[in-house]
Amino acid sequence: MNTSIPEIAENFIRKTTEILIKGGKGFGEIENEMLVQSKKCAAALMSLYAEQLDTAILQDKFGRRETGYAVERRGDERQIETQIGTINFQRTYYKKASGGYEYLADTALGLEGSERISNGLSLSLATAAKDMSYAKSSAHISAGEVSRQTVMSCVRRSDRVVETPEKRCVPELHIDADEAHVTLRGGKKSEVPLICVYEGIEKNGKRNSCKNIFHISEYGMKTDDLWESALTEIETRYDLTDTKIYLHGDGANWIHTGFEWLPNAVFVLDKYHKNKAIKTMTAGLDKSDRKLFDKEIREALATEDIRFFDELTASLCDNSPERAEKIIDSAGYLKKFVKGISICETDPSANNGGCTEPHVSHVLSARLSSRPMAWSRQTLKKLAPVLAAGQLAIGKNERVSELTAPLRKAVVSANKAFRRGTARMNTGLPNPDTIGTLPISGKITGTQKILKMFG
Repeated sequence: MNTSIPEIAENFIRKTTEILIKGGKGFGEIENEMLVQSKKCAAALMSLYAEQLDTAILQDKFGRRETGYAVERRGDERQIETQIGTINFQRTYYKKASGGYEYLADTALGLEGSERISNGLSLSLATAAKDMSYAKSSAHISAGEVSRQTVMSCVRRSDRVVETPEKRCVPELHIDADEAHVTLRGGKKSEVPLICVYEGIEKNGKRNSCKNIFHISEYGMKTDDLWESALTEIETRYDLTDTKIYLHGDGANWIHTGFEWLPNAVFVLDKYHKNKAIKTMTAGLDKSDRKLFDKEIREALATEDIRFFDELTASLCDNSPERAEKIIDSAGYLKKFVKGISICETDPSANNGGCTEPHVSHVLSARLSSRPMAWSRQTLKKLAPVLAAGQLAIGKNERVSELTAPLRKAVVSANKAFRRGTARMNTGLPNPDTIGTLPISGKITGTQKILKMFG
């Protein structure tokens, strides 16, 4: 790149000034064009910095020889897509005395050899993909410059970020466990489990919310491994010695496995599934009868009066013989988890949680199954934890402090070169006053009247 900082700055000033003095444009159009020029200027500066860094490494012959690097060839092109646009630069290829080859400028910049997308752009694309399709993510973040396949690759490179607060003691914890139903490529159905942990429900104005909630989701993990992972994360946040744990769910086998890992836990049948089963039993009745049976069924379950509950079930079957099978199935489900229902009467704290369906809908289903789509298992293994955590990171950490001494020296040298280039800007740029001035004459013009209002 045969250019300099003053040349880049002068070109930026000229382009943006042309946008402003051309006229006939609205504020929104001017804003968009100025943003494009700002990104082009920043991309040009980054390209120049990368080449100056490569030059600094090349000129440090003693440092390179000391670490066993010899020049193999020069001028190899590198192009990488970033949040500010495409960065192009040339760098030198080195042969290592220990064997193999390396672009030292790439290493100093924290770029992997096959990387075409910067970590910053990858993070933005993957973050957008949590809430929208791959195509929309590309259009929103990169103006469609990257493909949907690239966005998917960014998602697969992502990892969840978990912020762990100070460990605390709480009297109770509520754990909601449920799963989202998704479609895999090829048409097969699958499930993505979700575990939500919070300290109960609190009032926020007219709405209720879960206090200090966090979510855990893994796809393709064995049930025991999932609960072990959940317990580990819970124990990093809480001292569970005197904490009572309420496990809310629909009673699926994978949920009950949680009792093997959670100390002092009791099961609470999720109200959504309880109400669904009761409505199935009373469906088809007229309004008054349905209301009466609903009340009696709830009272029988709350007091664990199984004999009376069986009588109600038989009466419903006699009244609607065509629905007897569904009534019996729903009744069997409620009887199986009757203790998970009656606990809400004997222990008021058990009512302080149980929001499994809204959690699944908000955290997982909104992205994974709300629209017709099919997922690969590989993508789900990466996306599910990210959706649960809410925050993500991409790939490796870029830490210049971990570079070898010659590369750190080259970075310092490139920074000095940039400072020298910036210092020359005062003599290399035109005087701003010569770019354009407002006409001033003895005659009072409309422009002068406007300016005088703000004087």
